[in-house]
Amino acid sequence: MSVTLPVKWKPEKSLAIDMLVSSPETSIQEVADKAGVTKATIHNWLKDPEFVEIFYQKYMVTFGSRLPTVLNSMVREAEAGNVQAGRLVLEHSGKLIKRVEVNNHKSPFEKFLNTQVPEDVDIYDEVEILPQRPIVPEKPVVITPQQEKRELKKNLKKNEKRREARKWRARADAVGISRPEKGRQTPAQRKAWQDKIERKEKALGIESF
Repeated sequence: MSVTLPVKWKPEKSLAIDMLVSSPETSIQEVADKAGVTKATIHNWLKDPEFVEIFYQKYMVTFGSRLPTVLNSMVREAEAGNVQAGRLVLEHSGKLIKRVEVNNHKSPFEKFLNTQVPEDVDIYDEVEILPQRPIVPEKPVVITPQQEKRELKKNLKKNEKRREARKWRARADAVGISRPEKGRQTPAQRKAWQDKIERKEKALGIESF
């Protein structure tokens, strides 16, 4: 979206506003020299509501074109763990709403309209693009032969315990002994349950297997 300047404006005025928007670091004196007018003329233009409104519109167009780059930098910072950057991104996207008390407070633009711009003050602060953080690759997990052997032995022992538990449950079902309640049993509880199964098998004349 472009901003149409008033037809009645002189080239000096158009040049001055373009410099103020595109080169905010330029001083008022430098703008006046480039435009071929006095510094007082620039200050008077900055107090003119029409000039300020056009200046604001052109600034918003320029700001809008730079916003994606700034947001990309903030997203990278948020992904890297910067909480403040994440909050700003969420607020911009409408995912996080922050209550702000506005009663009896003037906006920055209203203050700008009612204040004479000093010579040594920039129109707006320049946005600093944050550098991208380096990507540190994850270290691969190396398993030694000793660790692999210990893990295999551990799994074999675990499987053996499971087979033993299934065998005892089958023996209990065969003689009508109820299975233990779910949960970890103590060695004494497990031994008592197994003894009960063996006594019932003996009473029924069933050989242990």
